[in-house]
Amino acid sequence: TAIKAGCKYVEETRINGTLFKKRLIIPVRENNKLISFEGRDITGEQTPKVLYPRNCSVNTLYEIDNLDKTQSLFAVECLMDLFVLRASRCFKNSTSIFGANLTKRQLKLMSEFPSIVYIPDSDAAGEKTVDILKSSGLSNVNVLRLPHQLFGANIKDVGDIPKITNPAGRKASVQDLVNLKWLKRVERL
Repeated sequence: TAIKAGCKYVEETRINGTLFKKRLIIPVRENNKLISFEGRDITGEQTPKVLYPRNCSVNTLYEIDNLDKTQSLFAVECLMDLFVLRASRCFKNSTSIFGANLTKRQLKLMSEFPSIVYIPDSDAAGEKTVDILKSSGLSNVNVLRLPHQLFGANIKDVGDIPKITNPAGRKASVQDLVNLKWLKRVERL
Protein backbone atom coordinates (compact mmCIF):
# COMPACT_ATOMS: atom_id res chain seq x y z
CA THR A 1 0.00 0.00 0.00
CA ALA A 2 2.79 2.42 0.92
CA ILE A 3 4.69 1.78 -2.31
CA LYS A 4 1.53 2.20 -4.41
CA ALA A 5 0.96 5.59 -2.71
CA GLY A 6 4.52 6.70 -3.53
CA CYS A 7 5.66 6.56 0.10
CA LYS A 8 9.18 5.94 1.28
CA TYR A 9 10.62 5.06 4.70
CA VAL A 10 13.50 7.25 5.86
CA GLU A 11 15.88 6.71 8.75
CA GLU A 12 16.72 10.40 8.83
CA THR A 13 16.29 13.32 6.44
CA ARG A 14 15.54 17.04 6.45
CA ILE A 15 12.83 18.63 4.33
CA ASN A 16 12.63 22.45 4.41
CA GLY A 17 14.69 22.39 7.60
CA THR A 18 12.36 19.95 9.38
CA LEU A 19 14.02 16.80 10.70
CA PHE A 20 12.26 13.53 9.88
CA LYS A 21 13.57 10.46 11.72
CA LYS A 22 12.29 6.91 11.27
CA ARG A 23 9.19 7.99 9.37
CA LEU A 24 7.13 6.99 6.42
CA ILE A 25 7.27 9.95 4.04
CA ILE A 26 4.04 10.40 2.08
CA PRO A 27 4.01 12.86 -0.82
CA VAL A 28 1.09 15.29 -1.08
CA ARG A 29 0.33 16.58 -4.56
CA GLU A 30 -2.15 18.95 -6.15
CA ASN A 31 -2.38 20.04 -9.78
CA ASN A 32 0.31 17.44 -10.48
CA LYS A 33 2.78 19.34 -8.28
CA LEU A 34 4.39 18.21 -5.06
CA ILE A 35 3.11 20.62 -2.38
CA SER A 36 4.13 18.86 0.85
CA PHE A 37 5.01 15.64 2.61
CA GLU A 38 3.51 13.94 5.60
CA GLY A 39 6.04 12.23 7.84
CA ARG A 40 4.20 9.48 9.69
CA ASP A 41 5.71 7.69 12.67
CA ILE A 42 5.33 3.96 12.14
CA THR A 43 7.45 2.92 15.14
CA GLY A 44 5.08 4.17 17.85
CA GLU A 45 8.06 5.98 19.40
CA GLN A 46 8.13 9.39 17.69
CA THR A 47 6.30 12.53 18.71
CA PRO A 48 4.48 14.08 17.15
CA LYS A 49 2.93 11.10 15.39
CA VAL A 50 2.49 13.16 12.19
CA LEU A 51 4.95 15.80 11.03
CA TYR A 52 4.89 18.22 8.08
CA PRO A 53 7.79 20.28 6.67
CA ARG A 54 7.96 23.97 7.51
CA ASN A 55 6.46 26.31 4.93
CA CYS A 56 4.43 23.56 3.25
CA SER A 57 0.67 23.32 3.11
CA VAL A 58 -1.77 20.43 3.26
CA ASN A 59 -4.74 22.74 2.70
CA THR A 60 -6.17 20.30 0.18
CA LEU A 61 -7.72 16.84 -0.03
CA TYR A 62 -5.33 13.92 -0.45
CA GLU A 63 -5.00 12.93 -4.11
CA ILE A 64 -7.49 15.61 -5.19
CA ASP A 65 -6.24 15.25 -8.79
CA ASN A 66 -7.28 11.57 -8.91
CA LEU A 67 -10.71 11.80 -7.29
CA ASP A 68 -13.86 11.38 -9.39
CA LYS A 69 -16.00 14.48 -8.89
CA THR A 70 -19.04 12.74 -10.38
CA GLN A 71 -19.11 10.18 -7.55
CA SER A 72 -19.70 10.34 -3.80
CA LEU A 73 -16.54 11.11 -1.83
CA PHE A 74 -15.65 9.23 1.34
CA ALA A 75 -13.38 11.18 3.69
CA VAL A 76 -11.40 10.20 6.79
CA GLU A 77 -9.18 12.13 9.15
CA CYS A 78 -5.74 10.70 8.48
CA LEU A 79 -3.75 9.00 5.75
CA MET A 80 -3.24 5.73 7.60
CA ASP A 81 -7.02 5.41 7.96
CA LEU A 82 -7.36 6.18 4.26
CA PHE A 83 -4.93 3.46 3.22
CA VAL A 84 -6.89 0.92 5.29
CA LEU A 85 -10.22 2.20 3.90
CA ARG A 86 -9.06 1.91 0.30
CA ALA A 87 -8.36 -1.79 0.73
CA SER A 88 -12.09 -2.23 -0.01
CA ARG A 89 -13.24 -1.49 -3.57
CA CYS A 90 -16.30 0.26 -2.10
CA PHE A 91 -14.06 3.17 -1.07
CA LYS A 92 -12.08 3.77 -4.23
CA ASN A 93 -13.16 7.44 -4.32
CA SER A 94 -11.86 8.40 -0.90
CA THR A 95 -9.56 10.97 0.65
CA SER A 96 -7.95 12.24 3.83
CA ILE A 97 -8.46 15.70 5.30
CA PHE A 98 -5.07 15.68 7.11
CA GLY A 99 -6.40 15.97 10.65
CA ALA A 100 -9.54 17.14 12.36
CA ASN A 101 -9.50 20.82 11.42
CA LEU A 102 -11.24 21.31 8.10
CA THR A 103 -10.32 24.53 6.30
CA LYS A 104 -12.54 26.73 4.14
CA ARG A 105 -10.58 25.61 1.10
CA GLN A 106 -11.09 21.93 1.91
CA LEU A 107 -14.82 22.56 2.33
CA LYS A 108 -14.85 24.32 -1.06
CA LEU A 109 -13.13 21.31 -2.64
CA MET A 110 -15.67 18.99 -0.99
CA SER A 111 -18.53 21.04 -2.40
CA GLU A 112 -17.49 19.92 -5.90
CA PHE A 113 -18.69 16.36 -5.20
CA PRO A 114 -22.34 15.25 -5.41
CA SER A 115 -22.13 13.98 -1.83
CA ILE A 116 -19.63 13.60 0.98
CA VAL A 117 -19.60 10.71 3.45
CA TYR A 118 -17.35 11.57 6.39
CA ILE A 119 -16.14 8.69 8.57
CA PRO A 120 -15.13 10.32 11.87
CA ASP A 121 -12.78 8.95 14.46
CA SER A 122 -14.66 7.98 17.61
CA ASP A 123 -13.19 10.76 19.72
CA ALA A 124 -13.60 14.48 20.47
CA ALA A 125 -11.60 15.49 17.38
CA GLY A 126 -13.86 13.38 15.15
CA GLU A 127 -16.95 15.01 16.63
CA LYS A 128 -15.38 18.46 16.18
CA THR A 129 -15.02 17.73 12.46
CA VAL A 130 -18.65 16.55 12.29
CA ASP A 131 -19.67 19.87 13.91
CA ILE A 132 -17.61 21.82 11.34
CA LEU A 133 -19.35 19.93 8.55
CA LYS A 134 -22.79 20.56 10.11
CA SER A 135 -22.19 24.30 10.24
CA SER A 136 -20.38 24.49 6.87
CA GLY A 137 -23.47 25.20 4.79
CA LEU A 138 -22.78 22.20 2.58
CA SER A 139 -26.00 20.38 1.80
CA ASN A 140 -24.44 17.19 0.53
CA VAL A 141 -22.80 15.89 3.73
CA ASN A 142 -23.38 12.56 5.43
CA VAL A 143 -21.67 10.79 8.31
CA LEU A 144 -20.82 7.10 8.61
CA ARG A 145 -19.88 6.26 12.18
CA LEU A 146 -17.79 3.26 13.06
CA PRO A 147 -19.28 0.75 15.47
CA HIS A 148 -17.66 0.95 18.90
CA GLN A 149 -16.60 -2.67 18.58
CA LEU A 150 -15.78 -5.11 15.81
CA PHE A 151 -15.59 -8.82 16.61
CA GLY A 152 -15.46 -7.96 20.32
CA ALA A 153 -12.57 -5.49 20.05
CA ASN A 154 -12.84 -1.72 20.52
CA ILE A 155 -12.14 0.51 17.52
CA LYS A 156 -11.54 4.25 17.51
CA ASP A 157 -10.78 4.76 13.83
CA VAL A 158 -10.55 2.93 10.53
CA GLY A 159 -6.85 2.28 11.15
CA ASP A 160 -7.73 0.07 14.13
CA ILE A 161 -9.58 -2.46 11.97
CA PRO A 162 -6.56 -4.51 10.76
CA LYS A 163 -5.37 -4.85 14.38
CA ILE A 164 -8.39 -7.10 15.04
CA THR A 165 -8.76 -10.78 14.26
CA ASN A 166 -11.97 -11.72 12.48
CA PRO A 167 -13.89 -14.96 13.20
CA ALA A 168 -12.02 -16.72 10.37
CA GLY A 169 -8.74 -16.10 12.23
CA ARG A 170 -7.48 -13.48 9.74
CA LYS A 171 -6.83 -9.79 10.19
CA ALA A 172 -10.10 -7.90 10.02
CA SER A 173 -10.66 -5.57 7.09
CA VAL A 174 -12.99 -2.78 6.06
CA GLN A 175 -14.66 -5.35 3.83
CA ASP A 176 -15.70 -7.21 7.02
CA LEU A 177 -17.60 -4.05 8.04
CA VAL A 178 -19.14 -3.74 4.58
CA ASN A 179 -20.27 -7.37 4.83
CA LEU A 180 -21.90 -6.50 8.17
CA LYS A 181 -24.05 -3.87 6.36
CA TRP A 182 -22.03 -0.92 7.70
CA LEU A 183 -22.83 1.23 4.65
CA LYS A 184 -26.54 1.13 5.59
CA ARG A 185 -25.62 3.27 8.63
CA VAL A 186 -24.90 6.42 6.56
CA GLU A 187 -26.77 9.37 8.14
CA ARG A 188 -27.50 12.74 6.55
CA LEU A 189 -26.13 15.72 8.48
